Amino acid sequence: MARSHSPSRRQAPLLAGCLAAVAVTLAGCGSAPAADAPPPPGAVKVPAGALAQDGQLTYCSDISAPPLTFYDAAQKPVGVEIELGDAIAAQLGARSRWANTSFNGIIPALQGKQCDAIISQLYIKPEREKVVDFVPYMYASNTLMVGSGNTDIATAADLCGKKAAVQTGTTVVQYFTDQSTKCAAAGRPNLDIRQFTKDSDALQQLRLGLVDAYGTTLETAAYVQTQQPGAFKVVGEPFNHVKVGIATRKDSPGLHDALAQAFAAIQKNGTYTAVLTKWKLTGDDITR
Repeated sequence: MARSHSPSRRQAPLLAGCLAAVAVTLAGCGSAPAADAPPPPGAVKVPAGALAQDGQLTYCSDISAPPLTFYDAAQKPVGVEIELGDAIAAQLGARSRWANTSFNGIIPALQGKQCDAIISQLYIKPEREKVVDFVPYMYASNTLMVGSGNTDIATAADLCGKKAAVQTGTTVVQYFTDQSTKCAAAGRPNLDIRQFTKDSDALQQLRLGLVDAYGTTLETAAYVQTQQPGAFKVVGEPFNHVKVGIATRKDSPGLHDALAQAFAAIQKNGTYTAVLTKWKLTGDDITR
């Protein structure tokens, strides 16, 4: 699952597929239109030489964070970022290929030309913008989750006097702390913040009914709802939005511009909204 904006990107264990993501692996990670598929009407033209292999757009991605990127039972890359990347490649009239890459080495892999671009919930930060170019395509967000039968908590303002679980070191901790301060200022009981070293342990507290709410990433919440339908619900508006983007090398401005145009095209034709809706991530819509 995705992170709650903490130092490490991933919270879920690496799912089986290709090879362990310590280095880039290309074999067996392809997904996209057939090589002879005609480009869609109004396809974006990729400048000559912009791709390492003509007709193929290779993405570096740490394929280990459902529902963003993970492997299905057939060892095929799936997830919201996979579908968006495939749709963008199709707009370029190209096949997509997914190179399973350790997140810690993903920018060096791009710079070493082991892929053409990165799609891997890469936060857009000033220090990263110095070394790569970005095409923003969605947010990473936090949210509140409660049991499906909970009618007491509809927004963060309802957390006063309630018990809430969260992973230590995430930005949700500060969000809860700030909310507790607001409760006290309004003369209401403080928020009882229960911190756990693992996000899965915090979720377990909610599952067992030992806390009233659980703070995590919107991405994690969406996946939990998919895996345990009807058990939990998301309440309130997503918060702590951070932009994430497709990264390209500084020496590939033509590819960057083509990707930006292709992304605009899938927004216009409805594909972008459809993919986010399918994976319960409309709260990460970058147009919000």
